[in-house]
Amino acid sequence: MKTKYLVAVLIAALLTTPVLGFWHPPVEEPPCPYFGVQINGVEAPATDPYIFQEPFDHYCQDVTVEVYILNVEDLYGYEFKLYWNTEYFTLTAWVVDLTWGADTVIVKPELDYDGSPWYLQVATAKAIAIGVTGDFHLATLTFHIDNDPCYLDDTITGVFGLFDMKASNSCSGVIDLCDAMNAYWEFIPAQPAIYMEPADEVNWIVGDKFTLTIWVENVTKMHDFYFCIMWEGKHVLPEDFYTALLCTTEEDVVFNPALFPAELIDTQTLHVVSPPCDTRYISDPIGFVEVGVVFENEYQINVTKDWFVQITFTKCDPWFCGAQPLYEEKETHDWLLETGETDIWFYDAYFSVCCHDGDVITKSMIDIENAHYTFAPIPGDLDGDGHVYIDDIMIEIGYYGTVGWGTWAGYYYDLNKDHIIDIYDIVIVAKNFCRREPNLDP
Repeated sequence: MKTKYLVAVLIAALLTTPVLGFWHPPVEEPPCPYFGVQINGVEAPATDPYIFQEPFDHYCQDVTVEVYILNVEDLYGYEFKLYWNTEYFTLTAWVVDLTWGADTVIVKPELDYDGSPWYLQVATAKAIAIGVTGDFHLATLTFHIDNDPCYLDDTITGVFGLFDMKASNSCSGVIDLCDAMNAYWEFIPAQPAIYMEPADEVNWIVGDKFTLTIWVENVTKMHDFYFCIMWEGKHVLPEDFYTALLCTTEEDVVFNPALFPAELIDTQTLHVVSPPCDTRYISDPIGFVEVGVVFENEYQINVTKDWFVQITFTKCDPWFCGAQPLYEEKETHDWLLETGETDIWFYDAYFSVCCHDGDVITKSMIDIENAHYTFAPIPGDLDGDGHVYIDDIMIEIGYYGTVGWGTWAGYYYDLNKDHIIDIYDIVIVAKNFCRREPNLDP
């Protein structure tokens, strides 16, 4: 019985030994030979296209396209054709890499512009040469970007593509090739943008001025442009009237002379409607500045980043003649005024650009950024001159004892709104004596 058991163990050991003692991983097949393309030194397969993002950086520039072959054994000759999108690229030069050194025979580099253009390259070693093995650079081609896509259109995609690839070993045998690794590219131009600076303006001095600058970015071949910005007055008092926050005139609008030479402009539109700063009742509290320019056909603007127009605003007293907004008593025994605020927004904006094919296309309401203006008066600054001084106390004293809100003075200077101008209102002014900044805390 023991003998039969030992024989069974021995047989089992012999059967499992090849598996346990002599197992090797499967032999991997050698990598498949293939032709490939690079753009500006970057391999760009379909899953990772080479991207041209800025038209300003690439228009009228040169692009280097390289062709190579990888993973070959006993390479003795090859042939390939390369094609491209002639709407944007023109082949200007090429250099053949002598794969076999001085023994290389280049049968032909050929360029065909009939129909769809392509570049043909054929090469072989001489009879005395040896077949080569590995990865080899075959040619460098230089392309010129003649036309960017009309960047207001969608992204443009194309390819530097290989076809009719062949490779031979020294026995005139066919080298089986994988599919070519073509170089895909995309034009993704930066889209135009228009925005205002400063984006957030805060003021507390009546009559001060500030300049709003309209900036643009990423504009090429601009044929004309238009924009309209708007702002709105403030409803501040129970009597149901509006006052202006900002006012401007046509004389306060300035065009960038470096971008808009007058002799090259066919038409120019400038229309300003502004609420007046010195009027108590405003039937229409909306203000707007409308600007439009059309250039002569041969004149086009290319702007990476620059200012277009500057608009100088006068900062109005939103409560008119010193009328004070509601004061709110805080736990700190301080008094905080209500602020007057408005957005300055693009009601409309567009550019028209000249495409390389002669078309003019327009993009409306491009990427825009608006601005915000706040009038935040200093508590106790009754005359709006930017600081609290003896003049403000004298205003309160001058109306001391005024009862009720039947007069403008009674409403303006009854700061705590208890229907009488008395010592409590004077204390609010006095407590802020010499103050030069508003309280912007919520």
